Amino acid sequence: MKKTLIALAALAATGAFAQSSVSITGVLDAGIKAVSGVTTTSGSTSNTQLAQSNTATTGMFFKGTEDLGGGLKAGFLLELDFNPTQSSTQNGAITTSGNAGNGQTFQGTPFNGEQFISIAGGFGEVKVGAPNAGGLTALGMATPYGTGMGSGHSSSFGRLGATSGLGINQFVGGPTSNGRIIRHEKAIQYITPDMMGFKAQVEYAFGNDNNTTLTSNANTNAYSAFSLAYSNGPLNVMYSYTNVKAGTNQVVTAATSIDSVTASSLTANSNLTYNILAANYTFGAATVYGGYTTTKSDAAVTQEDSSSWNIAGKYALTSAIDLNANYLVRTSNLTGGKNGKVMGLGADYKLSKRTNLYLRVESLDTDTNLGTSAGGSITSATAFGVKHTF
Repeated sequence: MKKTLIALAALAATGAFAQSSVSITGVLDAGIKAVSGVTTTSGSTSNTQLAQSNTATTGMFFKGTEDLGGGLKAGFLLELDFNPTQSSTQNGAITTSGNAGNGQTFQGTPFNGEQFISIAGGFGEVKVGAPNAGGLTALGMATPYGTGMGSGHSSSFGRLGATSGLGINQFVGGPTSNGRIIRHEKAIQYITPDMMGFKAQVEYAFGNDNNTTLTSNANTNAYSAFSLAYSNGPLNVMYSYTNVKAGTNQVVTAATSIDSVTASSLTANSNLTYNILAANYTFGAATVYGGYTTTKSDAAVTQEDSSSWNIAGKYALTSAIDLNANYLVRTSNLTGGKNGKVMGLGADYKLSKRTNLYLRVESLDTDTNLGTSAGGSITSATAFGVKHTF
């Protein structure tokens, strides 16, 4: 990704500023997407429209570093996600609730993606804010699709669980996760230095269950996570463990919730745990991927006990054309639970180092998302578009 560097040394006369820099990078992804689906409760639905972020999240990234001397560096990252296919309207009109379309509502900060301030040195790096979770990194290592079409990461499928609200939300104003891990706000993250290819990562966010007025959303669940990764040559392997714990006065999720863990389905003093193991290996023009996950909640009312596995591949047919595929199965271990499946196929044509055309075909069988309830849905989608990085 080509960076646009702003040399602060040209704007200041001090030596400290001479060792600082800010970069602005970004991704834009938009294309034509056709969706067709059949559900046992709603019948047949289909639509064709312009859609964004089919293969990558559209956003701008502002990153800065400053050399503090003695091997120390300060830094920051601010991510602004947006929709390049529309402005702040939903179907041409502001919704009656006053929220802009497609979740593009700024609540407290315009930077609605990853954001943090950091200190790094020989000891590793400490990030404070809303850094991407280790679980998100692990999930991205298991497929060539990241969080895009065909990955099984979407809220409509919920690789890590079906129960609404049991995932870790995006930052302020984000949607309910439905078994996704993205990031946790108000978190502290520590990453060790590289040790012969190994890196460990620890994350923590304070739980607050002191509020007893359960008509508000002031309470937050405790959050902790640990990840261990190995990257050396063609092999990348990562394990991630995440725990969300509800206190005596659990989180109450309101329509305007800004809690990043909206686990309203967790009962008092209950836990939700995720385990993720992912790997990929490159040999010649081919890369193979695989992943395995488990999700378990001990909540008394709404429980979750599920697992998933996937196998995927990418092949560089030529220097300009990549072919890719992913197959994922999610299994509910609850009594009467059902299976869900994802099949993703795709191709990328590189017009340049920063611009490529893409084709994605995705089939989702989300029957398992209804847990033990009757019903289910099968959705197919095809997208053709362009992704540009700067």
